[in-house]
Amino acid sequence: MPSSPSRPTVSMAIVGRLISYAASRGLRHGDLLEVAGVSAESLTDADSRIPVTSFDALWAHMVRALDDPGAPIRLAARTRMEEMHVMGFAVMTSASARESLDRVDRYMVLLQDTPRWVADTTTDRDAPFAEMHRSPRFTLGARVATEHSLAVYIRCFRQCAGVEFSPLRVSFRHPAPRDLAAHRDFFRCPVEFDAPRDGFAFPPSLLDLVPRDANPALSAFFHQHAEELRRRRVADASPKSDRVRDVIAHLLASGEPSATTIARRLGTSERTLRRHLEDEGTTLRQIVGDVRRQTAEELLRESDTSMSEIAFLLGFSEVTAFARAFKRWSGRTPGRFREEARGAPERRAAAGVDRAADDG
Repeated sequence: MPSSPSRPTVSMAIVGRLISYAASRGLRHGDLLEVAGVSAESLTDADSRIPVTSFDALWAHMVRALDDPGAPIRLAARTRMEEMHVMGFAVMTSASARESLDRVDRYMVLLQDTPRWVADTTTDRDAPFAEMHRSPRFTLGARVATEHSLAVYIRCFRQCAGVEFSPLRVSFRHPAPRDLAAHRDFFRCPVEFDAPRDGFAFPPSLLDLVPRDANPALSAFFHQHAEELRRRRVADASPKSDRVRDVIAHLLASGEPSATTIARRLGTSERTLRRHLEDEGTTLRQIVGDVRRQTAEELLRESDTSMSEIAFLLGFSEVTAFARAFKRWSGRTPGRFREEARGAPERRAAAGVDRAADDG
């Protein structure tokens, strides 16, 4: 099912793997297709993509139906780089693990527009950190999708390096699920929740390992092919304002980001950024307001995140400032909005199910 380029999307290759896994564990294939909003035929279309929100909904449906908080980790443990098409082969044939990390960051867009992976090898040279950049959405689907993405990254790192290494630590920004058995068995290191960032620290010696499938000729071939596909994808990608939204969403918990910081993250100048946004009929101030409002409404409607936590995630210095801003946006207080969003009896019942699922 083709998706509008203005929304972050996920490749059908990834969607198909999730549906196949869920079906193998007993869930009805037709139900899974309906939740994802795709047809059986579209699963074979390598160029098809679905919105990230639909992908998150599929994750939430599976975890609730299976009542298994470890499902995203179990699926990650079965993943192989060969299943990631051109990006996988470009990474596998790299000259070093360091180059593999760079290629994951560069070519992840071929599989999904978000998250982005950035390896920080300079802040702490004794514990380089691979960080996943994704908007701070803490709905059940977004949380388990984050856990799966991080576990897949480590699984593929292990495969490329040919070493069953353990990270030094793994961290997630969201709260812990009720059962961490699968997480502990897979990561084999301390796992932190409610942490400042999503990602993992690893021994620096891994960076110089030569992948077991390193091959200069094949590496050049897959690198060239991946570059061409990336150019096409970027050309079809979202407007500048949508990329600005992603950056703002990631940085808000540290306070409202400056234009300089946003421009630097996007690899452009502040002046050029403002000109692009002006051409699209918007401003940084408008985008910040939109991101805050949309994120607040989503958290109020779909999670039990406290008002103080929401205020923090949106970069407000205090709850009262958040409450005033939300009333200005919607004409209602945050509490009233949450009550109305869950007002009908069936919505209240559904919220109870969600809370039970979120506990897992």
